[in-house]
Order: sequence, then C-alpha cells, then structure tokens
Amino acid sequence: MTTGALAGAEDHPARAGLDDVDVVFLVWREEPELLARHHEAVAAATGPGWRGRAVLVENAALPGTSTAARAELRRWYPHADRVVLRARRNLGFARAMDLALDACRGEYAVLVNSDGRPAPDMLRRLAAELDADPRAVLAAPAVHGPGEDDVPPGPPYDDAEVGGTAVLVRRTEFLAAGGFDPLYYFYNEDRDACRRLLAAGLRLVRVPATRFHHGKEGRTARGMLRREYHYARTVQILVHQHADRLLPAVPPFLLRRARSVAAHVRDGDLPGALGIALATLELPRGLLAAAARRRRPWDGDRLAAWLATARRDVEVVPLR
Repeated sequence: MTTGALAGAEDHPARAGLDDVDVVFLVWREEPELLARHHEAVAAATGPGWRGRAVLVENAALPGTSTAARAELRRWYPHADRVVLRARRNLGFARAMDLALDACRGEYAVLVNSDGRPAPDMLRRLAAELDADPRAVLAAPAVHGPGEDDVPPGPPYDDAEVGGTAVLVRRTEFLAAGGFDPLYYFYNEDRDACRRLLAAGLRLVRVPATRFHHGKEGRTARGMLRREYHYARTVQILVHQHADRLLPAVPPFLLRRARSVAAHVRDGDLPGALGIALATLELPRGLLAAAARRRRPWDGDRLAAWLATARRDVEVVPLR
C-alpha cells in the first residue's frame, strides 16, 4: 500500500457495458463442479449479453477438465467470441497468460483463478478505475480466502503489488512493458511484473470495495509439495534479480529459507518443507538466471520476440 485513497469507482461515469473487457480462463486438472461454480460467478460479473472475447487456455488439461471448461463457456457466454488455446504441455502460468493476452482483442482483459469467484460488481469497478487514469495498468479487488490478505472494504488506493489471482489488465500497455516474464514458470511472475510497471511510472490500483473469493480448493499433500517447490524456486530468482546487490543478498536469503523450512516442519507440513528444500538445491541456477535478467532486463521487445516463437506451442480453436 502506498499513496493513499483515490477516487472511488462510484465517482466515475457509469460504463455502458463490458464488451471491451476480455476474460482469460486457465485450466489444468480442475473438477467440473469447481468450474461450474467459477463460471456462474464470472458470468454474473460480465452480465447478460456480454460480447467480449473469452479465451480459454487448456494447459495440458485433462480430457474431463477440457470438456467441462468448454461446456461452461458455451453455457454462460453465448454471445461472446470464444477461443480455446490448447497446449499439449503445461506452459506454466506466466507463459500461458502472455499467450492468452496476446490472443485477446479488448482494451482490457481480466485474469481470474479458476478456484475463485468474483463479486458481481468486480469487473465494472475495476474497469472504472482503469478508465479514470491511462497510467493505471493493473486494477485488483480485495482477495479473500485462506492465506489471503482479506483487505477490508474501503476506497481504492495505489498498491506496490497486485497478484495475478484476480486482476484487470490494460492489455496493450501491459504487454508493451513485458507482460509476465516467462522465466517465472509458476508464482512470482506477478510480483516481478509489478516491479517493472512501477519502475516505468505506471500505477497499480487496489479496489477493496469489491472482492474476489479465492477458495484454494482441492489442495492435496502432493499439491502442497508442488506449490511450495514452485513458489520457492521462483522467489529465489525474484529476490536476487531485484536486490540492490546480488551476492550480498544470498546469506540473509538462506537464513530466511532455513527458518521457513523449520516453520513448515513445526506446523506438520512435511510436503511443503520438502518442496522448499528441493527448490533450494536449484539456488545456483536461480542466481544465474537472476544475474542474466539484471544484465539484460525483460521488456516488451523481448516479449514480442518470445511470442513470435511461443505461438507455435498452442493450437487455436474457435469454440462454437
């Protein structure tokens, strides 16, 4: 949280609709019941007759997940321009979102985790904040749920970080600033992007008058190991990429890492502790990656070059 309250969404002119807002969905192994609850809530937020583009990324999705996700798009967004990006291998979050944003056509695009549900007014309130200031590139609601900040209701304010859990993106400007760095396979891509956007003089707006409930459903021991591994693996790049000096940042980082593993063990989360420990074995490679980004930062030109090649990794399927 940084500069304090701004004008609220209710102070901006009412929007005629949300057809300039595209919606990005990402699926992998979600259960049909979870997707049904998610899409019912998103459809309430887009409103009846919405004619934006719905982009579904199937990230090496299971057949049952793919079938259910496509059925939900047909059911809830009959007037939308529906497109499926089918990836045969799991691209991770950052790469999948960059390809999805590239496939969008609206001025804005909203990213929403499949295990969460937006409030009915979320899209309109977030869009109103971006409408009000062209320097505002990301707008995010208060995110509520297990492990989330649960920011209480209040006026919008400039924030130092907004997560990719639920966020409205000013699409062209975000991609021009580099979008999400594909180096970050899963987790912390949003934190890296926020740092680049702020360095470019752009704004990140938190809008706690509206909410996104993040259920984090279906977490298993294996899932917790995977989550902690990927988070620890990417955060050790993030910390050293953005540190004032790379090498002096290593010893205090390792001390914090040891304390984190110990805390997971004390709490009985042995899969999480194992995931963090396994990620730490890759710290030398992470330091090399961080050093490479410090020498040559990620930007819009590098993203455009990456997209020119990465588009071949997905099959584009119009959904009728």
